[in-house]
This record gives sequence, C-alpha cells and structure tokens, in this order.
Amino acid sequence: MKYYLYIFFSCIVGINALAASSEIMPVINQDKSVTFSLYAPDAKKVSLSGTFLPKGRSIKTPAGTFSKEGSIEMTSNNGTWTYTSQPLTSELYTYTFDIDGKVKPDPKNPDRIRDIADTLSYFIIDGGIADNYVTQKVKHGTIEKVWYPSNIEGMSKRRMTVYLPPSYKTNPHKSYPVLYLLHGSGGDEDSWCDAGRAAQILDNLIAQGKCKPMIVVMPNGNVDLAAAPGHDPNNPDIKPSANNTSSMLGKIESVFVNEVVNYVDIHYRTLANKENRAIAGLSLGGLQTLFTALNNPKYFDYIGLFSAQTTNALDDGKISGMQRIGEKWQNLKNKIPFFGGGGVDKTISKYTSEDLSIYDNVDIKLKYLYKAQPKLFYIAVGRDDFVKKLNDDLRERLDSRKYPYVYNETDGGHTWENWRKYLVDFLPRLF
Repeated sequence: MKYYLYIFFSCIVGINALAASSEIMPVINQDKSVTFSLYAPDAKKVSLSGTFLPKGRSIKTPAGTFSKEGSIEMTSNNGTWTYTSQPLTSELYTYTFDIDGKVKPDPKNPDRIRDIADTLSYFIIDGGIADNYVTQKVKHGTIEKVWYPSNIEGMSKRRMTVYLPPSYKTNPHKSYPVLYLLHGSGGDEDSWCDAGRAAQILDNLIAQGKCKPMIVVMPNGNVDLAAAPGHDPNNPDIKPSANNTSSMLGKIESVFVNEVVNYVDIHYRTLANKENRAIAGLSLGGLQTLFTALNNPKYFDYIGLFSAQTTNALDDGKISGMQRIGEKWQNLKNKIPFFGGGGVDKTISKYTSEDLSIYDNVDIKLKYLYKAQPKLFYIAVGRDDFVKKLNDDLRERLDSRKYPYVYNETDGGHTWENWRKYLVDFLPRLF
C-alpha cells in the first residue's frame, strides 16, 4: 500500500512541477498589475528592465530629453526571482532580464519582438489603445515579403514587406490606395509589422470601419542592407546597428519613386495617382518621408512625420561645398586613375554624391509641394522627444509661410509606444 501511495504522490509532484515549468509568464493580474517570475537558482543578482517601469536617469537638453529605460532588482525565494508591478494602463510593454550581467528575454514568454539588434519579450494590457495591437477575431490581411530590383550600389535587389487588406484576394477586381510606411534608424522592412504591430492595427481599424482598406508598403530604408538580418543571402550574418549615417545622404529618397512606387504600381492593384497615395515614417524614416515628398510634389497627397528627424544638418552651403569637393576628387581620379576604387574613394564618393541635392532648396521645394495642395501634412512628436526641437523648427518654417498642417503633440519620447499611437491616429485620416 505504501508503494502505491508513493507512486501516487510522486505523480502529483511531477504533474505540479511540469505545470510550473510550462507556465506562461508574465501573469497579468485582475487589477492590471503584472507578476514576473524567473527560475535562476545559480544567479547572484537578477534585475528587470522594461517600458512599464519609471524611466531611469534623464538628461534634458535643448534638443529634448534623453532617458534611460527603467530597471528594478528582483527578489529571490529558493532560486525563483519575482517582481510584481503597479497596475498598468493599456499598452504593449517590452522587457528583459539581466542575469548577472547577461541580458536575456523571458524564457517562459513566447511573445517576442526584435528592435534593432535586441530581442525583447512583450505583453499587452488590454482595455484601451492596446486593443488595436491584439490579434482580434476579425478578418485578417495578408503579409508578403517581396524582393524588388534595385540600382543601389552593391545590391541588385532589395526586400520590402507588403500588407494587403482582407478583401484584396477575395475581390480581385478592386484596386486600392497605398500607404508607404518607413522605419527608423536601425530598423528594416520587418520593423513596422514586428514592433509596430502595423498588421494588427490595420486589421482592427478596417474591421471597425475606422480606416479604409489599403495596401501598406514597408520598405527597407537602410541603404547599406538589402534586407532584415538573416534574410539577405549576400550578408547572412549581418547585425543591425542604429548608426545609419549612409541612409541620410539622399540615396533612398532619390530612387524611391522609380524603384519602390513604380514596382508596387506594376505588381499590385493600386489606385496609381496622387490622391490615393500616402507616405509616412518615423525618425530616420521621417527624414526620408519628408524629402521624398518634397522632391516628388505630385506623387503623395498624404504626408506623415512621426518623431521625424526633419534634417540631416546639411544646408545649401554645406551641400554645395561637399559637391565641389566631389568634383575636384573626380578630376583628380581622371588624371590619376589608380586613386579610384579604394576605401578613400568610396568614402569621398558617398559623402559628395549628387544625391545630396535631395536636401537643397527646402523653401523652394516646400512652395511646390503646397502648390500641389496635399490633403494632409501631419506632424506628431512627444514632448520629451529629442527630435522635438527639429519638429518645432519645421513648424515655424511652415507657420511663417502659412502652410497648413495637423500637429499631434503627445506625452513621452522617441518610442514605439508613441509611434504605434501615431499610426492609429494617422490611418483614419487617409483617403
């Protein structure tokens, strides 16, 4: 009898242990507080970092506020480290564990996103704005990963993500407006669907009748990389970086219409006119959005800048000076051919190329843009964003010429929390 009782209780213990090991974390409590748990019996110190915690040290500058992500030490009980947050408002929150100096996502949470080179765990608190970020029981659009031909130096093709609305494949005779949606520094063609939850936002707003069904094209705006990490056969081991200086020198903007827009209009059922075309971007993507629109005033009726880097600090004088250096270098190469082709030549050519003209004569280009009467020029930025001063300067420029625009100033800074909200606010204004 004792033997059978032993077997019985062993099974119970085993089942409980299995249940504990397979438990999905974190636990969202009834009051919307969140409990985190990590089993790390050999760890000496475990801390938790996340967007739900109060910000760490902040530095205020004339350009904006720079803040470190919040972090808190967890407490251990027999090797299980735990922490319970305060009740949280509706949002998508990301977090990681720091285990004796090694940063890792939550092994018990299958929900993860990549932000530049970081893999983050996430959870969603419902009951508000974040209901837009959840995969709801509605009709879903289709996501396609597309390679298109490119003339950008060093690559014959580049990759983009295309969202097709739920009715695209069920209604084969209908054509759709198009939004071109650009990522920020360190991002790629996966960013808006991954950290930005663009597909879920579109599915939910379309289902609620809050925005029109549309095609959304999310290209890779990093000029040095043809595709997101792991998807470029020519650079399979490349690691993304937030340092994208090369992508601020006009190359993306100079080929955008010919390579991206024309490809989409040929291969998808688009309403291929200015009235049914929009472009928007965050941070670096805001710079590329602004100058793609300024140099193609008859292509986009809707322009959206989300925490935009509105300038690359090159004014007309600097651009002319750099182009003169390029001309002198080219003359020197013509006289002494072996100067060409090396590392110095590539660097000088990159920073003195004719693509820099994308950024010149801003006032003249603004005049022609508004002469074409865009239906929406939208600017959104957080009060603590380090690019807010740049956006204030752009608004002063527009105000001085009485050019109309819509301005959305929010709390917070340069974060996906804001960029998702801006997309939710921007989409219903289109078409």
